[in-house]
Amino acid sequence: MILHPSILKRLLTAACLILCMLCVRCVSSDGTGRDKAGRDEYLRIWAHSDIQPKTPLEKVHYETAMADIMHNVPTIYAAIVAGDLVHRKDDARSYHEWLAGLRHATGIPWWFEIAGNHDQNDIAMYLKYTGKPLHYAVTIGNMLIILMSDEIRSAVTDISDETFDWWSGLVRTHRHMIIVTVTHAALHGSGLLSTVNPTMRIGHSERFLEVLKKHPVDLWLSGHSHLPSVLSGKYSQPPGLGTLFLDISSIHKSRFSPIESYIIVFRKSSDRFTILARDHEKQRYRRSRSLKSTLRMPFIWDGGEPRIISRCCGP
Repeated sequence: MILHPSILKRLLTAACLILCMLCVRCVSSDGTGRDKAGRDEYLRIWAHSDIQPKTPLEKVHYETAMADIMHNVPTIYAAIVAGDLVHRKDDARSYHEWLAGLRHATGIPWWFEIAGNHDQNDIAMYLKYTGKPLHYAVTIGNMLIILMSDEIRSAVTDISDETFDWWSGLVRTHRHMIIVTVTHAALHGSGLLSTVNPTMRIGHSERFLEVLKKHPVDLWLSGHSHLPSVLSGKYSQPPGLGTLFLDISSIHKSRFSPIESYIIVFRKSSDRFTILARDHEKQRYRRSRSLKSTLRMPFIWDGGEPRIISRCCGP
């Protein structure tokens, strides 16, 4: 018996639906699976940087991103902001109050920020409204996130030797944990495109590189560059360092860069994770600019709250 093409198409569609229903779970690329107890199997972190509206009219850039996250992206547990929340000192208070209101409206329970060079224009306002130290370390399950702010108002990211020693100590003594580092600019030697420009680097990067050669971290996030994801060189894993570097800039729209950020998805009991490039204006992922990578160990998390375990050097 020969089936009419339209009937065959309907049968194939029905078969696909039945197969999907028989699956233990169907998981989308941004992670929407649940275990048998109904608990979310994924930790999703919204990683972005360089909000810094130069005028009140530019607030719409971040508001666009926020609306997309709230309505189109599955549950975000935490957000990481790699510096430059506010552009200048003039009226910094009102911009920080605006940001605080947006953070509250998203329903994202945990926010981890660092100061960028522009935040140093009024560091007192930054400290007051973020409620975070300049340098601190947070644990989520067996993941350690080390966050280091820019310490001086200059284009180069300045990290003191005291802060470096603190970071180095944490990296050396927490080899049993997944380690993520967050800075405003990237390391010179990371292989990221932005570091071709000397002002887009961490000063005296060689200090960090020497440590990474023996004690790599799993992931290093940075911003500052304002380069669009369409360019190659937004992520890199140089030979001999064992660290994946990712430039998460910029959520501030410019002539060359759209409103972009990244969703980083970790799955419980897995050493694989996904980095998804998000175009907030088009409300879609840029699959060709996303990637999957491997951690040094599986991610273990019982759903417990993040905890600040260490802080360093100043306010």
